[in-house]
Parts: sequence; C-alpha cells; structure tokens
Amino acid sequence: MINRHRRSPIWLALSGLCLLPLIGNAQESSPGGKKPRVIEEIIVSAQKRDEAVQDVPISMSVMTAEFMVEQGVTDLREALLYVPNVAVEQAGFFAAPRARGFTFNNNNKAFEPPLGLAIDGVPYTRIPYFLAATFDLKRMEVLRGPQGTTFGKNTTAGLIHILTADPSDEFTGNFSAQRGDFERERYEASFGGPLIQDIVNFRIAAFTDERDGFIENTTDDVNPKAQENFRGHDRDGYRLKLQFPDLAGADVKLTWEDVDLTDLGTGFEIIRASDEVKEYLRAYDPNTDFEKGNYTASLDEQDGRSVNIKTFNLQVNYDISEWGLVFVGGHSVLEQSLSLDTDFTPAPATLGLGGDKSPTTTGEFRVISPPLEGLFGIESLFGADLGSSDFVAGVFYQDRQINDSYFRFIFDLPSYLGLIAAAGSDDSALAYSLLPNLGEDQLVEDFTQTFEQEAESKAVFAEFKWHFLPEWTAQVGMRNGTETKVGEWKQFYNQSQPAVVLPQAGIQEFEARREQEDTQFQHKISLNWQPTENISLFLHRAEGVKGGGFNAFAFRGVEDELVFYPEFTTEWSFNAKTSWLDNTLNANLSIFRMDVDDFQVLSRAPERTTIGIGVTLVKNAAEARSQGVEGDIQWLVNDWFTLIGTIGYNETEYLNFTDNECPPDKTDDPNCGDASGKSFPFAPEWNNTLTGLVRLPISNTGLEFTASATIEQFSEQLLDVDLDERKLQEGFERYKASLGIAHPAQGWSLKVIGENLSDEATGIRQGDLFSGVFVEIAEQPRTLYAQFDWRF
Repeated sequence: MINRHRRSPIWLALSGLCLLPLIGNAQESSPGGKKPRVIEEIIVSAQKRDEAVQDVPISMSVMTAEFMVEQGVTDLREALLYVPNVAVEQAGFFAAPRARGFTFNNNNKAFEPPLGLAIDGVPYTRIPYFLAATFDLKRMEVLRGPQGTTFGKNTTAGLIHILTADPSDEFTGNFSAQRGDFERERYEASFGGPLIQDIVNFRIAAFTDERDGFIENTTDDVNPKAQENFRGHDRDGYRLKLQFPDLAGADVKLTWEDVDLTDLGTGFEIIRASDEVKEYLRAYDPNTDFEKGNYTASLDEQDGRSVNIKTFNLQVNYDISEWGLVFVGGHSVLEQSLSLDTDFTPAPATLGLGGDKSPTTTGEFRVISPPLEGLFGIESLFGADLGSSDFVAGVFYQDRQINDSYFRFIFDLPSYLGLIAAAGSDDSALAYSLLPNLGEDQLVEDFTQTFEQEAESKAVFAEFKWHFLPEWTAQVGMRNGTETKVGEWKQFYNQSQPAVVLPQAGIQEFEARREQEDTQFQHKISLNWQPTENISLFLHRAEGVKGGGFNAFAFRGVEDELVFYPEFTTEWSFNAKTSWLDNTLNANLSIFRMDVDDFQVLSRAPERTTIGIGVTLVKNAAEARSQGVEGDIQWLVNDWFTLIGTIGYNETEYLNFTDNECPPDKTDDPNCGDASGKSFPFAPEWNNTLTGLVRLPISNTGLEFTASATIEQFSEQLLDVDLDERKLQEGFERYKASLGIAHPAQGWSLKVIGENLSDEATGIRQGDLFSGVFVEIAEQPRTLYAQFDWRF
C-alpha cells in the first residue's frame, strides 16, 4: 500500500507532549469572582460508578456541556472532532460510527456497529440513536477499546456514553440560538428547579434544528418529482425529567423523551462515468452533473428518511449504609420510514421504499460496594496487610426487536435496462433482448423484502478493584452473557406478470427462519501504578465480543448470505494519565493494539451487483489488527489562553483476508480479492486537532472577548470497502474558528463560528453504481453561523 500520511511540524511537535483524553471544564469562578488557573477534576461513570477520570484504566475522552456550547457542538459528528480515532459520519439514511478503524455500513439494519452507544446508562444499537439525544447534555464520555465487561456486546471498538442534564433543587435554565448558512436555524431551551421543595424537582428541555441541504439537485429544474437539495435536516424534540430526591429513602429519576429526525437524503454525486452513460443520463436531465467536489447531484426521486424515537427511562439509587443499589431501565420505540433514489441518477431506473418499528426494553440492577478493608474483608494474609478493595456487580436484561420491517424496490425496466446497456455491462445483451418483448403493462418489476428479528440478552457482570499497596491497584472485570436471536425473512414479487429481470439480478422469492444462541465470557485486567498524585500508569488487557446475527438485507435464501457469526477482539494497552505545572496542564497517552478473530466484514457480491442495490452481506472472513497511539493535552497557558490538542495515530491491517470484494470492473483479476496486508477503508493513519481558546476581559465592563481556532488534520484514506486505489482520498487539513463576546456574570455569550474555513472538498465514502461508474457522498463545505447562548 502507498504511504497513508503526511507529517507536518505542528503534529510532530505536539506528539512529543505525551498526550490523551480530557476536554473538560477548565476553569470555574471562585467566590471572589476570579477564575483560578487550575483544571478541575472531572468525575465520570465509565465503569458504572462515579470515579475520577484519572482512575479509569482505559483510553477515554470527556467533554462537558460548557465545552460543547463554547464550540457550537450540536451533534456527535461535531463533538467527535475533538476525540482521536473516533468519528460518526452521517449523510441522510447513511451513518457510520467508527473507532480505531472499525466501522460498518448501515445497509443491514440488523448489523450492529462495533462502536456502541449508551444514553444515561442504557445501551442502544440502532443508528438513529446516534443522531438523537444531543441536546441539554451534562457531559459526553467517549471510551476506546473493548467495553464489554460493563456495557456488553457490540462495544469491541469503544462506546459513546451520553449523559443528559439532571433536575436540580435550584431554578436554572438556558436558551441558545444559531442562525447561518444553508438557512441554518437552531433553537434550544431548558428550564428546571423544585416543583415541590424537597419532594420533586423537574427539568424540561426542547430543541428545533432546521437546515437546507448543501447538495444542489440539477434534476429539480426538469422533473417535478425531484427534490431541490440534499443533506439538509429537520430535527426537533423535547425531554422531561422528574427527580424525587427522597422517595422512601431512594433517589428516583423519571425521563420521557420524544424526538423527530428528518434527513434529506445522502446526496450521492456521480464523479466518474463513461461518455455513453453521460449521454444516456442527459436525455433525462440535460444538466446532469459529473464533476467531483462541486456539491451538485442529479436525482429524480425523493431521497430521505423520517424517524421518531420515544423513550421512557427510570433510574433508582438507594443507599443502605455505605452500600449503593442502582436500578436503570426503560423502554424506547424507534419508528422510521425512508424513500431512496437507489440508482442515484436522473433516470427513473429504481426506487426504494422502506421502514420498520424497533422497540427496546432494558433493565439493569447493580450493587456498588464501599471501600472494604483488605481483600473483600480479609485484612491480612500470612501477616501481610492486604490493603483495601471495592467492587461493582450486577445483572442485565435487554429485549430488542425489529418489527414491521420492509424494503420495496421498484424497477422501471426501460430505464433500468437502458442504463445497464449504456454502461456496457455484461448484461447489455440481456437488456436489448428482453426490452422489445415487454407489453404495455409489463414495464415495471417490483419486489418487497420483509425482515423480523427479536434479540434477547441476559448477563451478569462484576468489576473488582484491589488496592494491594499504597501505589498499586489491580482491577478485574468480567461479564458472562447469553444472547438469543430469531430472524425471519420473506421476499416476494409484487407485479402480476412473471419476473424476468429480477431473477437475472440474483433476486429470488424465498422465506426463511433462523435462530442463533451464543454464550460468551468477556473480561479485562488492569494494573495501575501511581507513584505520585500527578502520575497514573496503567497496563491493560481486555477481551470483547461482537455478536453474530442476520443479514436483513438478503436477496436469496442461501445460508451464508443469511447469517454471520461472532467476532472476538483482544486489546493490549498502556495508558499514562498525568498532570503538571500545579495542575494547569494535563498530558496523557494511550498506546494500544487490538487483534480481531472472525472479523465481521461487509462485502458486496460483484457478480450479482445490481444498479442501486449492490448485493451486500456480512461475513466472517478475516483476521485483523489495529494499533497506534491516542493522546490529548489540555494546558491553561495563562489566565486568558487555553491550548487543547488531540493526536490519533492508527495503523490498521487485514492479517488474513483472501476473499474481499473486487471492483465490478476488475472481477477478472484473480488477485484483487486478496486484501491480506492491506489497511482498512475509512481509516486514516493520522487524525489530529489543535485548538486554541482565548477569553480576554474588556477593561472593567464585565465583558470578555472570546475566540477559538482549531486545525484538523487527516492523512489519506480509502473510501470504499473494495480498497480500490481509484477511491483514495488524499490527506487534508481543515480549519474552524470563532469570534465573540461574553458576559460571564450575566451568563450570556454571542459569537460567530466558521467550520471548514479552507472549504476543503472531501468525501465520506465512495462506491460503484455499476462497473466503472463511481458515486460519492461529500462532506460539508464552508459554513458560517452565529450563536447566542444564555445560561441562568
């Protein structure tokens, strides 16, 4: 493989600082109003108990609500800019969480991502949850590496834990507004306090977020069915929390949340096509666009998704003496519908319609011990003092379902076969021979696939800490779980006449039912040496499991196309968490290696790839490795300037993967499917940021001048799973900045924020429409907006 990174002096200098994860509330006002220059300790719940971030033996990043407001963060994509080796790319129905190079493709709704998500302690697996709850937050914890002992399966690459703001016994609230490019208009408000003093507190929060798409559609000018643009969204929702601080001795929190998400399509742009294809498509739209990087697409059908998520959560904390009992549970229902222009062109070749309803019911009970003398009550052994210990232990249950799931594909045969013929594919002779024989009522072929799934998970887990010497701590975590999955498929043709083209494309009528049950043990072991209060060193080993499952997006009743099996990840890591200069500088580091057996990969079958519905399946096909370095630095340089840096270096490799997919126009090459020794797609070796924050008092007015600037750097990466070098994206740098004023005593700030100021034209992913014709999803261009925020 060719060299996949460019090293600039700024990153070489930053890498010498010994970095990792703490983006926190750097300064808080003292009683006299002066801000002390000190980085405040942040308490996290990464291991199902409250503890200081420097005591957690894993690579993690933490962002407070204050930091996210300061940077104009409104969703996970924006937040994860400040987190090394983790990202959530999103574009309409397409969203791809990734960590340390491990990712997935959401063509298969039953394929759960390796980067997990939990909201207020409850884990979710469906992708729309990654886009939902990012309003009125308390903090966000991003954990890298296997998290299976505390959060269960499907967290082999890491986990994002979102914690929403809680009610308080004092009246507080906030209001924020954003206006800017692409008709950006976002409002968020929250208010809460005592509803009945000392009995019940409340907090209510709501938001609305509208943006026009930044991908213009040329076909809108010639086809009344076409939409004007793509990649916009319309999102809104509310959350109500009630807290009973002393209900029969327990602290009880109830949460109700209702969120609507509407996304305006992926905006796939055609970036490569033959002259024959260009001529054919321009017969439908004379302005059909084929230029890369100009944010212009040409699609004739509506393209987008609507999602509603309703969630009820309950958390009960009850203390018996110094022991803590915690119950967390809830019920959430996700409903979505979508319409996809699955040929991504102005020709009416194929249209996809789909939807499903997915309820999730969760319950977890855990016990948190106080510090215990010795090793769980044994104070000494053979005269040796055994120090102290503590533990967390619990049980977990979750029922996840995918109900009423369907996907319907409609083929306009003259257009569909004409597009194949224009591409000069091997099926062009079939196109010409079939089309003249079709009658007036036989111009459409149409099929529906349905899929139902129920997954039931049960587990017991425990985390043990033993402080066996003043400077040494050992920690062991373990989880034993059983998961049962049942999947049912049905695929059928909708047209009255016999299907002619669909069987040729490998699309068959079938019904199938499969069951899977597996019991897996996951564990982690950590050894911590803390020679001083400011230095904490960890050696860490963890094993995680990503569950097996079913290919919801299956077109035949073939066994290896219906099911896939678990994958197993082993991580070794060394973590250093340090503070310097009277706690004005935190500099931390994580060095890791992750080996994966029975690696689950998403692949297409090129011999059966059909325009717009490439036959994708998940299979266990490879051994793989990811290894590298993650770091953060936070430095309060002086009273008015803060420096934050992140470094992510990630070297990925398929150790044994001989049957990867080939590009459709290279299937005759006997070696193109051997990916052994190659790096993963969507996995730049380097992803780094450097941010400077300025807060300068303006004379004695009480006002402050605020400014920030961020440099992002990404090395080159491949943008498709077939590892085609023609889909290589060069490395690039992007810039984000803000200017504003604030009045800390009055709690308000006003600023102008610019993203991608260098206007880099980059892509999220590429793919083959068919042989030799490439499409791309573009990232956001330069965007400017104003933000007002008031907190009281």
